[in-house]
Amino acid sequence: MLVLNARLSGKVELMAAEETGHDITPTWKHAAPTGRRGKLGWQAVARAIGYVALYVALDRISFIGALHGVGITPWNPTAGLALALLIIKGLRYAPLVMAAELLSGATVSAVPLSPLPVFLASLVVTAGYTGAAAILQHADFQASLRRTSDVIMLLIVTIISSGVVASGFVGSYAAAGVVPWNGFAEAGFHFWIGDAIGIVVILPPLLLLYEQIKKRSPAVPSGGAFQFGEVAAQGLSIALALVAVFSGMNRDRPIGLFYLLFIPLIWIATRHGLRAASLAVLLIQIGLIAGLEIQGHSELTLRAFQLFMFALAATGLMLGAVVSERRRLSLALIDSEGLRTVVLNTVPDGVLTIDARGKIQSINPAVERLFSRPSHQIIGQDISELVEDEPGLIRRLELAANSFVSTPGRWELDARRPDGTRFPIELSSGRFDLMGAEHYTIVIRDISSRREADARDRLRQAELAHVSRVSLAGEMAAGLAHELSQPLTAIIAYARGCVRLLAGSVAEPALLHEGVTEVVQQAQRAGDVLDRLREFVRGGESQPTLTAIEPLIDAAASLTRSEAMQQNVEIETKADPGLPVVLADQVQIEQVLLNLLRNAMDAMAAANTRPRSIVVEARRKSHNAIEISVSDSGPGIAAEVTDTIFEPFVTTKPLGMGMGLSISRAIIQSHGGSLRMLRDTRSGAVFAFDLPVADIEVSSDVG
Repeated sequence: MLVLNARLSGKVELMAAEETGHDITPTWKHAAPTGRRGKLGWQAVARAIGYVALYVALDRISFIGALHGVGITPWNPTAGLALALLIIKGLRYAPLVMAAELLSGATVSAVPLSPLPVFLASLVVTAGYTGAAAILQHADFQASLRRTSDVIMLLIVTIISSGVVASGFVGSYAAAGVVPWNGFAEAGFHFWIGDAIGIVVILPPLLLLYEQIKKRSPAVPSGGAFQFGEVAAQGLSIALALVAVFSGMNRDRPIGLFYLLFIPLIWIATRHGLRAASLAVLLIQIGLIAGLEIQGHSELTLRAFQLFMFALAATGLMLGAVVSERRRLSLALIDSEGLRTVVLNTVPDGVLTIDARGKIQSINPAVERLFSRPSHQIIGQDISELVEDEPGLIRRLELAANSFVSTPGRWELDARRPDGTRFPIELSSGRFDLMGAEHYTIVIRDISSRREADARDRLRQAELAHVSRVSLAGEMAAGLAHELSQPLTAIIAYARGCVRLLAGSVAEPALLHEGVTEVVQQAQRAGDVLDRLREFVRGGESQPTLTAIEPLIDAAASLTRSEAMQQNVEIETKADPGLPVVLADQVQIEQVLLNLLRNAMDAMAAANTRPRSIVVEARRKSHNAIEISVSDSGPGIAAEVTDTIFEPFVTTKPLGMGMGLSISRAIIQSHGGSLRMLRDTRSGAVFAFDLPVADIEVSSDVG
């Protein structure tokens, strides 16, 4: 006994130290803890002593019908208490379980025992249930028993671990001669059932109580007088069933009407779930043990009852777990459905579902607002009543759903209201299956404001382009004056010659005809120059026409020819023979070329490059595109602006606005091409853009 008490004291001190995180070195090397740390240490010691006391008390209360005077009893609640501690607090509390089992084995037994079998039996119990807790821990077991799989896992581990512990426990006492070897099987079976009953009856209520305390939730939800009456009726039904069981017991029917206990347990489990079912199982077990003790039935009858009790407890726990899990899933589904409804009711986009035939199945309030119609006038209608789509919207949805592209289908279409008004929408879709049938979710967004913003952006771009053209025309005034001075000088000269011929004595009709013809030609030349300037400067929307590439390049080059001559810049134009026509706005493309030519000349003038040359080339890039490039012999583009050269207000000129390249890129993009700066050139800068070949040319090439 002194040895056992010494071991017990050591284990208690060990658990207290571990719980508080203190060092467990001998106390004579450290001063006694003071303050809060000392208070926590005493609390840990008190809890450890309380656990050991409760363990021994439970073992003493349940020590009935013990075989061979040791702890081989019909039920062993201490097994459930030990496993609860190891699951809740962790495997490091195994020494406390060992200490409690040692003290209980030494004090509760009805026969004198030597320390060795008590120690070995305690070691087997501790190791067995520590191993069971470790298995549950590594098997993703949840102490809250929220899943049915947790209860199943607990029952399986209970059966296996209690069987292993029973073999080791009985074997320890058989080796010491306390249990005869010829009674090993009987004793092992009784211990097995007793421990299994103790675990399934005690462990679930303790785990659920711990989870409730940890969450600080109320013990019994407030349910009014009806719930109180129902609980009272269920408790009364358990009492009546126990009375019926014991009153029906006789020599021929020792089990009596045991099956009647299933009725109140099933009622409680289906109504209140696992928590109430575990408490009902505990209450039935206490009632059975108390009734059997009062009536003084034999140990055989007691163990037969416990075997049926295990089946009753397992059934009640399983049914309660299923009910609790289904109720929890139902509440989660209700919450999810409520959240989905809130989201759909608050999103500004219209969301609707249709079946494979295009019939509308459900809508959100945004659809009613978009189409100015109540839901009962929309649900059941065909989607074509709302959305206009010539090829067929269902066909589009099917192709998008069956494609290998991961992004959902998205189109810009027109929608129709009941009054006939139309408005632009962006429609996106996704496919899902409902009860084996194909359905689609459609999201509709009104893009009227976006279209208006795009129109305002296009108008602003046109205004900027117009301002750019006017500014550029002002800068070109000097060059254009030189262009006009030549035909005007020729007109004056030919006109004066004609006057002299008319003043002569002999008329010369041939010379007069030649002179007048030259006057007309030079006047037409001056008019062409003015027309080109007026067309370039005028504002207005894009007017794409079938345009030949070579004359377009020559016209742009001629507008800068005079300025190029003044700056000693040589402009060379090259075009592949047989280039097809393009569909483009001639004035806008001329503006792009003029911007690129003037940028090249300004760059070479600023760097004082010698010689100065610009090459404008047009070549067939692909079957349906023509590439036009402008390259110069200047210093090239500075490295710090190469990534932002096309952004607005980015310029390398001291007095530049930084809008020329930005406007030029917008113009080329509106034509379906792209303006870019080419890299890896030997000298100077190279800018290139694409123009799409007109459809009529593509068709003729294919033919």
